[in-house]
Amino acid sequence: DSNRGSVSLKPPSYGGFWVAEADGRVVGTVGVMPAGEGGLLVLKRMAVRKDYRGRGVAKALCRAVLDFARRRPGCAAVVLNTIMLQHDARALYERLGFRRQRRFVLPTVYGRVANCTVTTYRYELQ
Repeated sequence: DSNRGSVSLKPPSYGGFWVAEADGRVVGTVGVMPAGEGGLLVLKRMAVRKDYRGRGVAKALCRAVLDFARRRPGCAAVVLNTIMLQHDARALYERLGFRRQRRFVLPTVYGRVANCTVTTYRYELQ
């Protein structure tokens, strides 16, 4: 289905970066990398072109990350941070099974002045 695009799943074992393509162009991206001890992977830089939002691209990218994490020996969970303004992204993460772990105000001058709240989500694999 050309409206859905495709997800390229060829990351190295350390971490990875995926792209979603449609009509010969990149319409979405996401990365993942290990985070310290404890078998955690961090989902990073999820982005989908505005004209491709609502077509399942972000869901497919998230599922590619979760599938990668499930195949990674010793991986316990996938975590991510998102800001309060990302309503659609937060709703997607929760629909996919990510659970809110904590909230905090961004520890910068801007974060304190604008009360920019960051939410950490966690998806348990085990």
